[in-house]
Amino acid sequence: MESLTKRLAPDPGSSTLVIVDEQTQIGGARRSAVEIGHTQGLSPDAVGRLAIIVTEAATNIIRHAGRGLMVFRALQHESGATVEVLALDKGPGIADVRRAMRDGFSTTGTPGHGLGSMQRLADLFALYSQPDTGTALVARVGERMTLPGRSPLVPSLEDRVGAICVPLRGENECGDAWRILATRRGVSVLLVDGLGHGPDAAATAAMATAVFPRVAAEPPDQALLAMNEAMRGSRGAAVSVAMIDLAARQAHFSGVGNVDGRVITLETTEHLMPQNGIVGHTMPTVRPTTIPWPADARLVMHSDGITTRWRQDAYPGLMTAHPALVAGVIYRDFARERDDATVLVIGDHPALARIT
Repeated sequence: MESLTKRLAPDPGSSTLVIVDEQTQIGGARRSAVEIGHTQGLSPDAVGRLAIIVTEAATNIIRHAGRGLMVFRALQHESGATVEVLALDKGPGIADVRRAMRDGFSTTGTPGHGLGSMQRLADLFALYSQPDTGTALVARVGERMTLPGRSPLVPSLEDRVGAICVPLRGENECGDAWRILATRRGVSVLLVDGLGHGPDAAATAAMATAVFPRVAAEPPDQALLAMNEAMRGSRGAAVSVAMIDLAARQAHFSGVGNVDGRVITLETTEHLMPQNGIVGHTMPTVRPTTIPWPADARLVMHSDGITTRWRQDAYPGLMTAHPALVAGVIYRDFARERDDATVLVIGDHPALARIT
C-alpha cells in the first residue's frame, strides 16, 4: 500500500495532501491535521474537535470507498485561525444525503453517529455525493465563543472560496501559487504556475504573489505587465488574473500561458482564454477580456496540473455547493499525477460587497 503526505508549506495558499488507502493511515491523517491546528494556534478544544472530524472522515473513506484523499488547509479567516478538512473519495456515494446525516443511520452495521457528529463539531460542514461516483466532504474548525449571546462569525472572503494547491508527488515545494484580495470595487484573483516544478518553480511563483498586492486594484492586463517586469530573469510562469467588479457586475480577465478559467452559472459557462506566451520571457501584447458576472456566478481557475475535460453538467447540483466542494471534486477527478496542481473557486455573495 502507498501513502503520501505533503506537509503544509509556509505559503498561505498551500494545502496538505494525505492519501488514505489503509487502516493505519487514519492515524497519520489525524496527526497531520493536528499539527496544522497547533501551528495555527488553535486551542485544545478546537484541536480536539479537528482530530475527531478527521478520524471519522478517514474511517468513512476506508470503510465505504477503500481509498481516498484528505486535504487540509489553514485559512486566513476574519474570525480567527481556522483549519479546513476536505475528504474525497470515488466510492459508491450516498444515495440520500439527508437521511445519512441523521444519527443512527448506517449502511455498515455501525452506530451511525459519524456524519451527524462531524456536523456538530465543525463550524462549517457540507457534503456533495453522487451514487457510483463518490463523495466530497468539507469541514472547517476554528475557535468557538462559549459565552452566552456570542457575536456571529465575521463575514470573510474565505467563506466564498475553495482552493487546493499541492506540489508534484515527491516535491516539498509547489510551483503553483494563488492569491485572492479584496479591493474597493470587488475581488482580485491571481493564479500562477511556475514553469516546471520544485524549488525554482516555487521561487518564480513567489515573485508573482509578491507583486500582486501592489497591483491587485489595477486592471488585470496592467497587473500582468507589472509581474512580467518583476519576473524577468526567472524561468517564467503561466499567470492569469481576474478582477470581479461587484459594482458593475463584470469580470475582467487577462492571462498568459495555460491557466484555465471559467465563469459558470447554473445555465452557462464562459471560458476565459489565456494567450500564448510565458510571463517573464515571451510576453505577448495582453488583450483583456470582460464578461458579465451574474449573481449566481462561480469563477473556477486551475493550473495545467488539472485536465480541462471536466464539465459541470456531469455533476448535478455541484455548482450550488460550497466552493471547497467544487474545488475538491474537480481535483479528485481530474488531477494529473505528473505536475503541481491547483484548483481555485470563488462564488458570488452579498458579504463580498462589504469587504473593502
